[in-house]
Amino acid sequence: MLRDSLAETWTATVGAPPGDLEGDLDVCRRWFDPVAQGQRLRRELFQLKKLRSNLADPGPPLTFSVGQDKRLVTPEGRCALDLLQRLPSGRTHVIGDELLLGYDRLLGGLYRDWSRHRLQAVVDLLTGSSKPLQIPAAGVVIALLVNRCTSEERALTRFASGSRRDVVDRAFFTPVQAFSNILAPKRRGNQSDPRLVSGWMLYEARRRLGDGLVVVDARSGADGKVWIRPDAESDVIDSVSRDLARGHRARITPGHFENAYDALVEALRQELPKLATFGLVHERPRETQELRHRLLEGLCRHLNSSE
Repeated sequence: MLRDSLAETWTATVGAPPGDLEGDLDVCRRWFDPVAQGQRLRRELFQLKKLRSNLADPGPPLTFSVGQDKRLVTPEGRCALDLLQRLPSGRTHVIGDELLLGYDRLLGGLYRDWSRHRLQAVVDLLTGSSKPLQIPAAGVVIALLVNRCTSEERALTRFASGSRRDVVDRAFFTPVQAFSNILAPKRRGNQSDPRLVSGWMLYEARRRLGDGLVVVDARSGADGKVWIRPDAESDVIDSVSRDLARGHRARITPGHFENAYDALVEALRQELPKLATFGLVHERPRETQELRHRLLEGLCRHLNSSE
C-alpha cells in the first residue's frame, strides 16, 4: 500500500514516524537543500539504514534512491503521504486538482526559498542584517586600514609557509590581538597562532565585506595578497563601525573603542620594523588619526541609530 510504504520508508530514514507536515518538510531540507554540504551528505547517506528488501518503492518523484535498499522520501513524497493519511482507508479515491493545489503551492514556496537561500545569505552579509563581524575579524580590517593596505600596491603579503610567513603573521596579528584583548578578552580570536592563510578572521571579513576586501591566494611564482579596494574604503569603514555598534553594543562605548583602537595602533607601530623587512610598512600618523575619527564618528552614529 502506497501510504504504508511511504510511512515506513520515512520512519526508517528519519528515525521517527511522520509528524507535522511543515516540520517534516524542514527535515527534508537536510538532504534536498541545493546548498547542502557534500561532505555531510556523503556521511549521512552512507549511514542510512537499509530498508527491508520486499518493501515496495513508489519511485520518483515520491522517493529518491541512494543505493541498494536505501532511499529517501522526497518533499513530494512527504506531501503525498500527508494527503493519503487524510483520506479514509478501504476505499478507492479519485484525487482531483482541488486536493493537490495546496500541496503544489506549498512545494513551490519551499523550493523557491531553498533556491534563494544562498543568495539571501550573501545579501544579508553585505547589507549588515545578518550576524555581525566578530571583534577579532573587525580588528583585522582595522589593522589593514591603519597600515593603509588600501590598494594593490600597498597590499599585505600572505606568505604560505616558512619563516617569512611566521614573521609577517605574528607582526600583523599582534595589533589585532591588542584590539581584541580590550573589547573581547575571552573571544575566539585569542588563538595562539592566527594566520593570514587558512585563518578564520580574514575569511569572515571577506564574506562580510564582499569585493571590498580583496584576498588573493598564492599562485605559481607569486605570494598571496590582501588589500581593501580604494573605492570601497568608505563603505568598509561604515560596515565595520556598524557591525561593532549593532552586534557588540553591550561591551562597546566610544571611549572603550578609542582605547582598543589606540592599543592596536601602538602595537602595530612596535611591529613595523619586522614588516619593513618585507616592504610592508605604509602607516602614516596623520591618516591614522583621521581614520580614528572616521571610525569613531561612524560608531557613534550607529550606536545612536540603534537605540
